[in-house]
Amino acid sequence: MLIIFLLGLFILAACVILQRKARKKNLETIKYLTQLMDQTNSDLSSPIFEVAESADSDIRELAQSYNSMMARRAANLRRARQFSADVTHELRTPLTILRGETELGLRNDRSQEELRDVLVSNLEEISRMSYLIEDLLLLSKSDLGEIPLKMEPLPLVELVTELHHQAQLLATAKQIKVDLHCPEEQIILEADSLRLRQVFLNLLTNAIKYTPEGGSVTIELILNDDNVAISISDTGIGIDREKQDMIFNRFYRVNKTGNRNDGGSGLGLAIVKWVVDAHAGSITVNSNIGQGSTFRVTLPLHQESKN
Repeated sequence: MLIIFLLGLFILAACVILQRKARKKNLETIKYLTQLMDQTNSDLSSPIFEVAESADSDIRELAQSYNSMMARRAANLRRARQFSADVTHELRTPLTILRGETELGLRNDRSQEELRDVLVSNLEEISRMSYLIEDLLLLSKSDLGEIPLKMEPLPLVELVTELHHQAQLLATAKQIKVDLHCPEEQIILEADSLRLRQVFLNLLTNAIKYTPEGGSVTIELILNDDNVAISISDTGIGIDREKQDMIFNRFYRVNKTGNRNDGGSGLGLAIVKWVVDAHAGSITVNSNIGQGSTFRVTLPLHQESKN
């Protein structure tokens, strides 16, 4: 009995010693992890925390959570820096034009007509900056979930018919034919009518803008069992297949030189993508250079918004 008792004491003492060693090792691991967090700065090179396989599962989960958090942080920093660089670039051009035009207007004696031209040019650039800032605010608020959608019954055929009429007016100057194909029966969606109008008007405006004179734009609405698809096709210049995955990125332009006369901010399709996603829908593009483009928006007939 004495031997058994002593053996029990030995096992108990060994367990206590091992537990203390494990606790000490875990505390050292946590202390090291805390030091890494304290050393975290604003750059993207945050160290990856590694733990031995023998570490407690709680410690391994803590390390994994830390590494995931640092990866998300680095991705957010990259996006923020790219966003800041893009905004700076987009604002620099109109500001440079404003300064140049103003300096030109102040040189020597200018006629009233010349000064008026300067003011008109300045007003155009101010308008471009205003649209850019409004789009930026919209996207920033959408990222933070601060723009709730006003979901209400929306007669989709009526909306598309109205937009078809507006598109015909926009296309008149370029003699572009705008056709509409949609079912006769009424289609009711739970949607934000203002935001969806913004989506389709943006797509129609782009289709007309990039279609040469005498071309055509087609709006087609197809009702399926559980969704409705709205396609906007044109006979325009088309988009390179390699660039089609990037056109919904903020500030991305297929033409890197950018046309200052088209009034675009490079944010239109990013806003379109946000609105469609917020309606639990999807948007795709099919295009070939010189053969036109087709943008297809698919919306579920019964859904809850993601916003």
